[in-house]
Amino acid sequence: MENKSYALWAGLFTIVMLCTTILAGIWLNSDKTERVDYHIVTSKPIVGLNPQAAVRYKGLTVGRVNQIKFDPQVAGQINITIGINSETPITQSTFATLGYQGVTGIAFVQLDDDGSKPAKIASDQHGELRIPLRPGLLDKLEKSGARILTNAEIVSDRLVQLFTSENQKVMLDAFAGMTQAANDWALVAKELKPTIEGMPTTMQQANQTLQSVQTLSQEATLLSQQLTGLVKQLQDPNGSLNQTLGALNNLSERAQLDTLPKITQLTNEATDSMRTLNKTLQDLNDRPQNLLFGKPAAAPGPGEAGFVEPQK
Repeated sequence: MENKSYALWAGLFTIVMLCTTILAGIWLNSDKTERVDYHIVTSKPIVGLNPQAAVRYKGLTVGRVNQIKFDPQVAGQINITIGINSETPITQSTFATLGYQGVTGIAFVQLDDDGSKPAKIASDQHGELRIPLRPGLLDKLEKSGARILTNAEIVSDRLVQLFTSENQKVMLDAFAGMTQAANDWALVAKELKPTIEGMPTTMQQANQTLQSVQTLSQEATLLSQQLTGLVKQLQDPNGSLNQTLGALNNLSERAQLDTLPKITQLTNEATDSMRTLNKTLQDLNDRPQNLLFGKPAAAPGPGEAGFVEPQK
């Protein structure tokens, strides 16, 4: 009896602990976040989107997909109900797109806002808050792929038309003409080879000639500058040339006023000296003994000692 009582209590304890664990797990996993329901209506495919899929606003998880169902009133239209945290800034310019996680193909709702209408979103006539769904990446790729395929078909048709028998013949003739032209150009290049080889020497001579012309031009420029300076000096009344001419004029005036009278006086003195010298030479010629005995003393004149009055 005691064994049965112990087993009963052990079973009851196990059941109570199991129920407590389940209830605790449910309570811990229950989402107590206050969410607001928004509706997305679309007629486009929503491949990979499932209930409980994440809803992200600018990359942050703000809610999840609550329900996906067809609109009973509009054929082919899908109604998506999403629950979004109440503090999420949903405005009239907020829009939704479908995003995909890596290569798994699992879709989620991506919300974004272009900021054109910052006012808060208002309820429609049915009292629902609706967010428009814009084409996602796959939709854009699908449209681009369709255009690419259409263009590829057009290009393929044009290539088929281009490579007809007649066009092939024309292209072959054109290639033959290009080959002949290339051969002709090769012959021309061969004939021009000596001229091309002599071009460095010609260019060197041309460079030397150009340098000579540049040197001559520089010298002519320098000479022109010097002539210009000389003309300016000639035209300048205070220039060195005019000052030199003034100094020469002053020197000429001084020579006329001072030097010429002195030269005249010197000439007169030289004439007197020549006269005296001639007289001396004449006396020596007349009385050579004066050179040895000296010039005789002159006879005393009247009133001088030794004066003898001449006899009549």
